[in-house]
Amino acid sequence: MIIDHANGSTRLIEAEDFKGFKLRIASGETQPPIAGVTWVDDGNVLIGIDAVKALPGAPNTSEWNAGFQAMVDYAAKKGWIDADKNAIRAHVERAG
Repeated sequence: MIIDHANGSTRLIEAEDFKGFKLRIASGETQPPIAGVTWVDDGNVLIGIDAVKALPGAPNTSEWNAGFQAMVDYAAKKGWIDADKNAIRAHVERAG
């Protein structure tokens, strides 16, 4: 699952891939402001769980919601959820 931020817009791609989770930005960007994203450092972010569901490209089906919830539950077991921010940790990939 990739949160793709390019040219000022953000969308969800590879939405059915529940095994990976990352934010992809352009190679020249450092920490662009993105709605629903909190920068931890240059290589990691917290992405609001509800923000992911609201992104263009996010399916609104019961099957997808169940798969996404299972991914969130797995991330919680690994310590990758910030409960105060209701956000999931993701690494940052710079495309280009």
